[in-house]
Amino acid sequence: MTLDELAGSGEAFGADDPWTGGLAEHGYRTREFLLRGDGFATRLLVREPAGDASGVVVLEPMHYSGGRPVWRSCHEYLLRCRHTWAEVACQTTPAHAMVRRSPDRYRAVHLPGRPSALTPFDGAGLGLRERSDRFSQVWWDTSPRLTDILSAAIRAVRDLGCGTVVLAGSSQSGGVVRRYATALGPYDEAPDGFLPLHSGGAALTTLRRPTVEVLAEADLESVRSAAGLPGQGRDLAHRGGDPRHYVVYEVPGMAHVDSRYAPPEAAPPPGSRWSTFPHTHVTHAALDALVAWARDGVAPPRSCHLDVSCRDAAGHPDGGWRTPAVDLPRARLEVISPGEHWSRGHEYPLPAPRGYPAAAESVLTRLVDQRRYLPEDAATWLRETLKG
Repeated sequence: MTLDELAGSGEAFGADDPWTGGLAEHGYRTREFLLRGDGFATRLLVREPAGDASGVVVLEPMHYSGGRPVWRSCHEYLLRCRHTWAEVACQTTPAHAMVRRSPDRYRAVHLPGRPSALTPFDGAGLGLRERSDRFSQVWWDTSPRLTDILSAAIRAVRDLGCGTVVLAGSSQSGGVVRRYATALGPYDEAPDGFLPLHSGGAALTTLRRPTVEVLAEADLESVRSAAGLPGQGRDLAHRGGDPRHYVVYEVPGMAHVDSRYAPPEAAPPPGSRWSTFPHTHVTHAALDALVAWARDGVAPPRSCHLDVSCRDAAGHPDGGWRTPAVDLPRARLEVISPGEHWSRGHEYPLPAPRGYPAAAESVLTRLVDQRRYLPEDAATWLRETLKG
């Protein structure tokens, strides 16, 4: 394996991602590398503190769409904790898309396999499960060196000085994290922890490292199928993961994608607004629990499961990872929206509960004590909610 830095990191694919404009103000710098291994050459994008780093890196596989959903969800937490973030183009299709956008910069990039334009929604005449299975099989087949590339990327970020490596992905790239966790062999590089978000699947029973999984209410197959969408969290099989190394947090009121800080430009369903559920706050707390577990040996909060068959007066399911959005609802949360914005939830405003500020402070204090909400995010929720 070799790692060569590319000049002009401001020209990197993804350099203009949302929430990157203030990196320098936070004392961060962006670097891009060409990562070469046996039979492949790809890129590694790194956003790291210029000094005083924590030694933790969150490594994200490039999503099949070419995006960076973990950065989107976790950037604020990463910056305030002085953690490093990195992305590796380990899947053939998004890597080819990256090359097409900047052929001169990425002329050396080569990943075996044939790109595919298939999505989980393709497959006229197939059932919902069949569509999902077909998509997964095709996409794994397009990236035959996926495990090798991820192993090389983990070694590379360790060589860059990161002592604790978390492999994290969301939705389709969450499936990549799950696949790597189960495919690890004796010669592969194991990260210190796994964070699959919004993916779900078979029970993770062969884990060797701490794993925290987060599934939104909208990710459960029963919820998805009721909306005519291919599901994740199939048959709730994930709940059977090895409890020595695995916890799962199922989250009521949570959509597949955050819209609190980046709502769609389109209008929401009549009478509603785009969901203000604190998606990023949940992700921050889950990642923080994983870092403490993987780096310091501190056990995370125990698993918590949803019961979508039992709902409160506002329509929110029982159980799961609680937040003030469902324990003291200011809106009735719908976790799946109609049409192309299905992944963004919407909500119907409700009157504020009597004595809301004091009650919200009490709920948040309890959640912080349980390590299910971070203090900084609790203060943000209270400030923004009262202002709104």
